[in-house]
Amino acid sequence: MLLGPSFRLVSFREPRHLGVVNPRWQRVSTLFAAGMLGIPLQADERKLFHEIWEEEVPVMGHLAVAMDGTVLVFKEERERKRVEVKRSEDGGRTWSDPIVVGERVPIGADMSDDGRYKGEHVGWSELGSVVVDEMSGEIMVFAMGLAPSDTLYRSLDHGKTWRSEKTVIKPDLNGWLATTYCCDPGITLRHGKKKGRLLMPSQVFVGAVNEDGSRVYLNKGQGRKYFAKRYSNALYSDDGGMTWTPSQPFSLLGSSEPGLLEVKGGRIYYNARTHVREGNKLVGQSLDGGESWVEAKEDDELFDGPPDVYGCKGALAKFQYNGQEVLLFSAPGQRDKRDDITIRASLDGGETWPVSRLVKEGPGNYTWLAVGRKGTPSEGFIYLLSNKDWMARFNFAWVMEPGTQVER
Repeated sequence: MLLGPSFRLVSFREPRHLGVVNPRWQRVSTLFAAGMLGIPLQADERKLFHEIWEEEVPVMGHLAVAMDGTVLVFKEERERKRVEVKRSEDGGRTWSDPIVVGERVPIGADMSDDGRYKGEHVGWSELGSVVVDEMSGEIMVFAMGLAPSDTLYRSLDHGKTWRSEKTVIKPDLNGWLATTYCCDPGITLRHGKKKGRLLMPSQVFVGAVNEDGSRVYLNKGQGRKYFAKRYSNALYSDDGGMTWTPSQPFSLLGSSEPGLLEVKGGRIYYNARTHVREGNKLVGQSLDGGESWVEAKEDDELFDGPPDVYGCKGALAKFQYNGQEVLLFSAPGQRDKRDDITIRASLDGGETWPVSRLVKEGPGNYTWLAVGRKGTPSEGFIYLLSNKDWMARFNFAWVMEPGTQVER
């Protein structure tokens, strides 16, 4: 395995105290913080680990951990018209050279309707969602843009090799096709009647409907004419990714770039960006395996980034810690700019987020999260990728280190 040309270690096994940003929060020790939250820390779990390195993300990235524990970093290489992946079989210490996942494909959607995007951004698929089928071990990468393509790339060997195949994405009840572009990774449902279902967060870029019934998928909505009509939803598959059915639309218009997790009891927690207004994240839940959404509301705590750029994509992940389900959320920690990426933790399925820790000061923007798998070299690690060309890995003890913010 090679370290790769874009890898430069910034800090290794020396946790840095990064300070706090909110005076409402209290500095506490690792053990005191864990005790307040009812999480016992074993002696060997108190060792702090945190490192950050440069990881070039040309445009869009994605992050996943295969069932064998291989860490996968996906990148959209726009100039080369392809998607690539780097693999780490030792938990993130060393990395392979880039592997070609698949070529970009033509797609009938124009990202430049407001003149912002040019050239290769227009008319071609981008890096869409990634989903690990936790029943079969297969990994799927989707070619998406403002509208989906019918192409996905599948790996049967934990990301070493890839093949292209066709998939079917059905239109939703409004006649629109959902895309997973700029959304969080998909998940595999592990509980209940829908066990084994693949579920991907998705969104619809609503535009004009022509007289012949054809549809125009718009990014900025031609001067935001259609901007407020866009919405998010989810896509689910019960046949291993061959066909995908859209859920009902998330009931709050203007939502986009969502993420989702299956939480205790089989409930689906849903978290979306507020794309057309100031405000906090939009959240809700599903009680039927991601087919419909209830209790949609604005979250009380999770603010949605700078209002002048109408929010920012966040990231979700989940893991078990000493029998306790912990949800993680990452996003910019500043309200006025996309800086200071912060990790937050919830112990009640996303109802509250009492733990917060600054991961890295400075530019951050979009993020993706993944958690290592038990019994592999990745076990115990939390991985975070930023499309501002850096990546981090750390453990939960570091999240709870002195300086962690814990709400009274």
